[in-house]
Amino acid sequence: MNPVKFTKYAGLAFLLAVSTLASAATVVKAPDLGNYWSPLSSSGTYTYANSFVAPVTGTITELGAWLSGGSSNLQYKVFGSIGGNASLGPDANALFASTNVMPGMSLGSLTFIDATSGISGGTVIAGTTYWFAATTVGLGGSGSYNVGGHTQNSGLIVDNGTFWYSNDPSGVNFDGQRLPPEMAFSVSVAAVPEPETYGMLLAGLGLLGFVLRRKAS
Repeated sequence: MNPVKFTKYAGLAFLLAVSTLASAATVVKAPDLGNYWSPLSSSGTYTYANSFVAPVTGTITELGAWLSGGSSNLQYKVFGSIGGNASLGPDANALFASTNVMPGMSLGSLTFIDATSGISGGTVIAGTTYWFAATTVGLGGSGSYNVGGHTQNSGLIVDNGTFWYSNDPSGVNFDGQRLPPEMAFSVSVAAVPEPETYGMLLAGLGLLGFVLRRKAS
């Protein structure tokens, strides 16, 4: 093979593998209905949850929602579905990710509040339905939040997302369901590379090393 082409292909293989290793995807259901869902608080409706489909297999790196009002303490979580069936709603006992507790805020207008650090949790699987949750269960503080609403299936997201809420102080039982509209929120997932990606990276490194050795000889 022509040495120039050989070097080019080796470099491309390396860059493709590196870009795959660093890839991420975000599901954003932005507010388009103003302050729709209310009140989320430490003394009434304790948890709001909305479904989303994981865009890639990986770990969650960011969770956020659009809020106004306050000022109960707040936490974002990601739940699985009851029995693995999304139509049965969120399962608070199937915890996939959780943020640190955020102290109560007093927000005059709808504001995007996100967490990009202190997120603990496991891996989500591409194509599987999970639930973004904003919860005040057991966190203290006072005052209720309004949470932005998102028109179902808008913004090029067609997954028939569903909004559920819980009036259970323990946050285990979800006793309310609403189909349209959804809750506005954002979830980012950093992809976990497939084994073949590592193989591509090693192959690209090997090819580049071979070319450099030939040039040095």
